[in-house]
Amino acid sequence: MTGLVIILRIIHLIAGVFWVGAVIFLNLLVGPSVMAAGPEGMKVMQELRRRHFMDHLLGAGAITILAGLGLVWIDSAGFQPEWFRSHLGMAISTGMLMATVAWLIGLFVIHPLGTEMASLAGEMATAPSDDARSAVGMRMMAARGRLIRFGATAMALMVLTVVTMAVARYI
Repeated sequence: MTGLVIILRIIHLIAGVFWVGAVIFLNLLVGPSVMAAGPEGMKVMQELRRRHFMDHLLGAGAITILAGLGLVWIDSAGFQPEWFRSHLGMAISTGMLMATVAWLIGLFVIHPLGTEMASLAGEMATAPSDDARSAVGMRMMAARGRLIRFGATAMALMVLTVVTMAVARYI
């Protein structure tokens, strides 16, 4: 059992570090840089999309959550209710919930918004008139605003998850 715990912890930590670190990097540095670059910045986002960056993030998140679930299964002796009533159990459960919500936001909101932005960029490039480009631009701005809000929400949940997990054993 100790070997399994070690393997699950390593998987959980490596996937989690990638997932959280990439989300922070994307929200605090890449996103603002892309916006500052204007139309040229969309090329960076298109390249990230071509390389399936969001799929990698969602995959790392899923691996992190599943490995964490395995660790909880072991720590709680098969999800025994007493463990979940302990301070450690409540802290870990809270972290699990926040991470899962952040992952679901990525899957059901951020990923579709990225797809919408890519589609709008294509429409913008082929718009037949200035009025059409302006209309697409307005839709892009609205989608970008939602992307920024939901990205910041997911990032905040992930940072809170990391803090909760880091201090859970000391609560």
